[in-house]
Amino acid sequence: METQRIMWHIFGLELSPYAWSIWFGCAAGLLLFLWEAKRTGVKPAAAGWTCLLGIVLGLLCARLYYVGARFELFLELGLENFFSAVDAELAAWGSAGGAAFWGAVGGVCLGALIAGKISGEKVSRLLDALAPSAALAIAVSRFGEFSIGEGIGPEVMDERLQFFPLAVMNEWEEWNFSVFLLEGLVGLCIFVLLMTVGRKKTDGYRARMFLVLYASCQILLEALRRDNFLRWLFVRVSQVASAVVLLGLIIFAVLRWSRKPAAERMPRKTLILWCTLFILMVPLIVLLEFAVDKSPFPSVAVDYLLEALCCVGMGVSSWQIVMKN
Repeated sequence: METQRIMWHIFGLELSPYAWSIWFGCAAGLLLFLWEAKRTGVKPAAAGWTCLLGIVLGLLCARLYYVGARFELFLELGLENFFSAVDAELAAWGSAGGAAFWGAVGGVCLGALIAGKISGEKVSRLLDALAPSAALAIAVSRFGEFSIGEGIGPEVMDERLQFFPLAVMNEWEEWNFSVFLLEGLVGLCIFVLLMTVGRKKTDGYRARMFLVLYASCQILLEALRRDNFLRWLFVRVSQVASAVVLLGLIIFAVLRWSRKPAAERMPRKTLILWCTLFILMVPLIVLLEFAVDKSPFPSVAVDYLLEALCCVGMGVSSWQIVMKN
């Protein structure tokens, strides 16, 4: 199946199916949040403020994150282009560029924090209701990347593997792994887990569950991308952001652990063990990222496998610290 850039002209606006998938994912997530907020007893005023502030701050912070990641480019173009499209390739309405997911997450969380302060609702309840919406929006928007030729991975050299949905063919008849489909499935799986395993959990459990699972997976998924991903020199921005999110969660979990009565705490040696494992995984992943860039095919597949195992180690250690403290 060939990737292509499809554009729809509606009321004078040039929109891609990807743009529609983002808006559809956000709309579906919004409705799901309202349903979850009602089910869990969130105050209607708190839910309303969260929707309003989440949309505004989510879009603003997503754009700020994107501009920050490509700051040198915007310095050349002039910061007056902050709210405008850089070019047709980066147009927020048109194709893949213009905003970034981790920025949107930060903006929505900030909106929930402010909404909680305004309405007197617990912020953890708001974040728990938002978590499945975020996973659903991710799944829908990632599936939509197919229409703009984004979300592609390494080139598929083996003709036996050149078939959809494992791979997609571009306009030059080259086959690449369909990372967008894998990312969409990951988002969908996290959504199902949040709606089943985490359904009756409270006190921020679902929010932490979403962040741990998605950030751990995103480190590997971002490594697989061969498209217009955000980068600082050779550093993939989303990988750094994911690691920072996990580190932040671990720090807060350790602080919670320190405040618990001794009888309710995870044993100190166990906590140190999991923290050490997490710390060890970081330089290993960095080394493997360099190895991927230097290794010829097919040995690069071994590097990706090792990196996947390191991401599992990072995810398991994060889960043990964050979800059990």
